[in-house]
Amino acid sequence: MLFALQRLTLLCIGSLKFSWAKVACEDYTDRLGHALKLEIVELPASKAREPEKQREEESERIIDALEKRSGTVWVLDERGKEMSSEGFAKELQIAKDRGDEAIFVLGGAYGLTDAVRKKGQRLLRLSAMMLPHELCRVVFLEQLYRAMEIGKGSGYHH
Repeated sequence: MLFALQRLTLLCIGSLKFSWAKVACEDYTDRLGHALKLEIVELPASKAREPEKQREEESERIIDALEKRSGTVWVLDERGKEMSSEGFAKELQIAKDRGDEAIFVLGGAYGLTDAVRKKGQRLLRLSAMMLPHELCRVVFLEQLYRAMEIGKGSGYHH
C-alpha cells in the first residue's frame, strides 16, 4: 500500500486563519492519519511591512527548519513543474520505496527566495493559476490524500 507508515513533513508559514481552510485541512489530515506519519510545522509569519522583507525573513525560517531535517525536499512554488495526480502518487511511491522522508515546503503570501528553491530537490507547482496561501495548503493535502488513494486503487480518484 502506498505510504504505509511513510513520514512526511509539511513546513509552512503561518497558521490557518479562515475556518473553511481549518475544517478542510483537518478533514484531509484525519483521512491521512491512518496511513502515514504527517507532521505539519507552522513557522511564524514575518511581521515586516515590505513584501521583500517578509519573503526574506520567512525563507530564513524555512531554511533553518530544513537544516534540522533530512529527506527529499519538495518546494511548492509557482516556478515548479506541474504534475498529474497519478504522477505525484508515483513519485511518492518511489520516495517511499527508497525509504526517504518527504519534506514539503509551502511559503508565505509573498512566496520564497531563490535560496529556498535551491534547497529543494524537487520544485512542484500546484496550479498555473495563482492561489491564496491557505487554499494551497488545502489543495496540497487533498492531492496527498488523492495520491494515497491512487496507490490503494480506491474509487476516490476517477
